[in-house]
Amino acid sequence: MKRTLDQSLIRRAIRHLKSSDRVLAGLIEIHGTCNIKPALNHPFHALVSSIVSQQISASAARTIKCRMFDLLGAKVFTPEGILKMSPGDYRSAGLSRAKTEYIRGLSLAVKKGQLDFSSLQDCEEEEVISRLVALSGVGRWTAEMFLIFGLGRPDVLSVNDTGLRRAFKLAYNLRQTPSADEMRSIGEPWKPYRSVASWYLWRVID
Repeated sequence: MKRTLDQSLIRRAIRHLKSSDRVLAGLIEIHGTCNIKPALNHPFHALVSSIVSQQISASAARTIKCRMFDLLGAKVFTPEGILKMSPGDYRSAGLSRAKTEYIRGLSLAVKKGQLDFSSLQDCEEEEVISRLVALSGVGRWTAEMFLIFGLGRPDVLSVNDTGLRRAFKLAYNLRQTPSADEMRSIGEPWKPYRSVASWYLWRVID
């Protein structure tokens, strides 16, 4: 199967999800076509965006990124741009000290050649995760978001995503927030398009 999400693969995913899950069929009817557009040409940007988004709401992350773009005078994060930002710039954008250290460390790793994004293109998902979590400030969740929004991998289910767990509970009328195993069980029929299914479930809590 094709490994990168594009419009043709998303259309195929939608047909599969509609036929395999009535809840998702309803969400697809409400929200239309999934608009995941992986940042294939800007993997550094995608990974920085995932770090910025750690443990905060999507709206808070968007606000911080917009402030950073204003300070940088750009719409794409680059190692050079991140390293040019002053300590005051990071603070005024709303970044914590820890996240500042993480994205600066990532920038230096890329500049020194310690992380080569092109080498990740053909790796299996677990290999990508293994390589990325070796970086300071990158955990499994961050690596999974990069797989979806950076590399466009179609079959990622981030069972530790707080918002996704809440969306499962609401969409499937569960009494309690589901466990990781319960999420995997519900999501089994979605394979190999769990990234697209996740996108629709995230709409539930937007």
